[in-house]
Amino acid sequence: MSEGEDVNPVQGVARWRLAAKAAILRSAASLAFTLSNYTAPVPPSPTQTVWLDSTISHWRESKAIRVYVWDPAIGKDKRKRRALINFHGGGFLLGSGTDDGRWVAAVQDTADTVVFSVEYRLAPGYPYPTPVEDCVDAILQIRERAEDFGIDPDNIILSGFSAGATLALSSWVILQDPVRWGYQITRPLPSPGDGHGFIAGMVLFYPVLDWTISRTEKRERSAKPGETLSSSMTDLFDASYIHPYIPHAQRLDPRLSPGLMPPEMVGKLPPIHLCLCEHDMLLAEGLQFADKVKEAGRVITSRIVPGQKHAWDKAPLFSAIHSSVAVEYEAAIVAMRHWLNGEAANLNAKDVSQIDDTVEMQVDLPV
Repeated sequence: MSEGEDVNPVQGVARWRLAAKAAILRSAASLAFTLSNYTAPVPPSPTQTVWLDSTISHWRESKAIRVYVWDPAIGKDKRKRRALINFHGGGFLLGSGTDDGRWVAAVQDTADTVVFSVEYRLAPGYPYPTPVEDCVDAILQIRERAEDFGIDPDNIILSGFSAGATLALSSWVILQDPVRWGYQITRPLPSPGDGHGFIAGMVLFYPVLDWTISRTEKRERSAKPGETLSSSMTDLFDASYIHPYIPHAQRLDPRLSPGLMPPEMVGKLPPIHLCLCEHDMLLAEGLQFADKVKEAGRVITSRIVPGQKHAWDKAPLFSAIHSSVAVEYEAAIVAMRHWLNGEAANLNAKDVSQIDDTVEMQVDLPV
């Protein structure tokens, strides 16, 4: 371990031992999400489940990736509709494709959209880079079956929460140049044009963007370190996902740290909506990424949720959903609406700080 590296007490532990710890945490998290889903508003149930193949990962497997589908017109009109592919959070270790049901409901309340939520394979059984490779596989296979789902294959939006937001952005990175990492993708990739090809935009809620920064430094950057995720949890997340261990200084690969993507990729980014939390250890790196995107002249709207910590939109047990959740979900949907209507340029921070829609949209809300 290099000088200055964080000391992670579970780093280097055998994967089977990490898996045992993960199983306990998953059981608790699954129960918590199940109970929280009884809190109003109750999220909708998926209309169908599909299984997709792992084709680019080292661990290739048929029907390895479960995808939940919410189709508001299933069995009815099959015209080309909007598609949103979502990736759940959970530190690359936890979570399910149904965790973001309230986000699904918000999207479907305002748009005729088919929503897909991908259940990528989890660490430590499947450490980096398998989860992001599963997400790329899911994007390409959903697009390939666009006619079956009645979606427009050339206007797909990606969204994600925490680890899932990282995976959404990292998936876009791989799709720009899969050969760079030795991926042999047999499915047709459209000409990227200005860079994003069929990805019409990305909605990223509190992503991990830079793995070269230690957890200690991330906490020190936070306005309230005591409200960040506990070290016992992040230690397990990190040791499980980056296994075998990679020193911080070597975590530059944009599949892992998409916020460090090279300038030529930044200059090709599709529109992005970024939602960050004031008391999150990930706030600083999120703001740095937003500045980088703006400087490159790309479209990005960024919001900071005042007084809230990581994953604030996931209701604690027996607690009401915070009122700001509906506001932030609607703000993201407003941005999506502008992208799909060809008005993305109107969201540029250099031009406007508000947009004329159902909610006020401010860029970089003050903390």
